[in-house]
Amino acid sequence: MQDGSLFIDWITITQHHQGAVLPILTGGVTVHYSAEGVPVFERNQSTRIQGSHDTSVRVGCDGFRVSLSGNPGRLSRKDNVFNHGLAGTIEACNRVLVELGLPPFTTSGAHRPAGAAREVASTGRGAVVSRLDVTRNYATGSESSARAFIRWLGGRSIARMKRGQAGDESVWWANTRHMLKAYVKHLEMVKHGSAKDDDLVIWLQKQGVVRVELELKKRLLSELGLNDLANLTDEKLAEIYEQQIEPFKRADRSCDDDILEALPRRSRALAAAWLAGHDVRDLIGKTQLYVHAKVLRECGIDILQPRNVERFPVKVRFIDLQPLAVPEWYSLRAA
Repeated sequence: MQDGSLFIDWITITQHHQGAVLPILTGGVTVHYSAEGVPVFERNQSTRIQGSHDTSVRVGCDGFRVSLSGNPGRLSRKDNVFNHGLAGTIEACNRVLVELGLPPFTTSGAHRPAGAAREVASTGRGAVVSRLDVTRNYATGSESSARAFIRWLGGRSIARMKRGQAGDESVWWANTRHMLKAYVKHLEMVKHGSAKDDDLVIWLQKQGVVRVELELKKRLLSELGLNDLANLTDEKLAEIYEQQIEPFKRADRSCDDDILEALPRRSRALAAAWLAGHDVRDLIGKTQLYVHAKVLRECGIDILQPRNVERFPVKVRFIDLQPLAVPEWYSLRAA
């Protein structure tokens, strides 16, 4: 994240302060009752902290447990085309907490190894992260190239992830561990109220900027031992990001022959028919179709979906895209 091209777009973070008596900050209380009507559990709900430019984060405190969720680096800024890395994001979180009279998030506490799944309130433990969105912008050269890139990505399949798509503007894959999404950035900004003639929107449109986001959910962070803030670094996040977007790169080849050579031999004929644009559902029985579909989905090909036969120009292939660093004229300061 040294050049600012990779940044944090969302964080959900909590810290327990055992023995402390902190100000209560709540947006309400949720109470759970037993079948006999006896209250057995209650939790304070967070409250919305509003900034300028219609931005906000949610903060809560029940007297010893402090939580924050949202995009603190976006707070009181006109846009979030670029944002802070890990350290800058935590600093932004702590500015909000200090203004509310709450203690900042810290990394103090014992090291927790990968696989330590349960979030417990242990004495001396630092802040715990249960969601983290890592983001990067890529330039394709034009709006038409950006839309073509989204269409091309829409033909990619990632094993054990459910895919969704909104035309040629956005595409996403999700499961209980993480979520990947890619979208044309200037179109997303216009949908959220930015003017089409805004200088930044025009700049993004001319460069054909596509944003690729990785949402790390609580389960995956815990499995990787990265739910403790003390264990997180920009370098680790960059490594995970590159690993998770690897299916995009693996599915991209210079020609269909290269793709076929990398596939299991028994499924190549059916894959070749799909690559040629045929509806393979008419070629074999349903049982065998799903057997081959499962095998090929592991390789990044979903033969149950119509193939986008549009040839994707080499210059805008994902593997050749250049990450966008923060321009000198762009400011990360809150207004």
